[in-house]
Amino acid sequence: MERIHEDHIHYCCKHPDGHNDVSELCAQKTNFKLPSKTEEAMEDNTVDAVMTGNCWAKCVFDHYKFLVNDTLDMLAVRSHYKSVHRLDPEYETEMLAAFDECHSKAVEATSVFLSMPIVRAFSSANVCKPLSSVILSCVIQTFFHNCPRSRWSNTTECLETLAFSKRCKDVLTTM
Repeated sequence: MERIHEDHIHYCCKHPDGHNDVSELCAQKTNFKLPSKTEEAMEDNTVDAVMTGNCWAKCVFDHYKFLVNDTLDMLAVRSHYKSVHRLDPEYETEMLAAFDECHSKAVEATSVFLSMPIVRAFSSANVCKPLSSVILSCVIQTFFHNCPRSRWSNTTECLETLAFSKRCKDVLTTM
């Protein structure tokens, strides 16, 4: 039985209450299908789902006003986490560290994403630019790999998924 469900990582490393409200709102707006506990691994995703994921991530960033001229505004990111999560300094610190790390790699990672043959074949002027989804997938993976002990769900599935994602560098990049 396969127990590696990289799309379940949000069950392993808990985010504060209300965290999913914007995710769900943007999923409705963009027709992006968020993973459920019963869903299989992300490799089952279609190119359409990945392209819709770009729009979903852009919607999330737009909601928080994290983008300025299609560029991540780290001042806005810092301001958000320092004000909204000031009573949860552990979460604030880990998320800001993840955004700092991912922001520094965003241009190169976006270029790699856009160079994939399947992405080039299905890209058009009608799809959202991938910068937001590239950064957000990196943030999700980085936070997951550095999950504070107090937020970690110490289940077999979570431990195996963490070990698997650390061995397989790009496993979570389509989140």
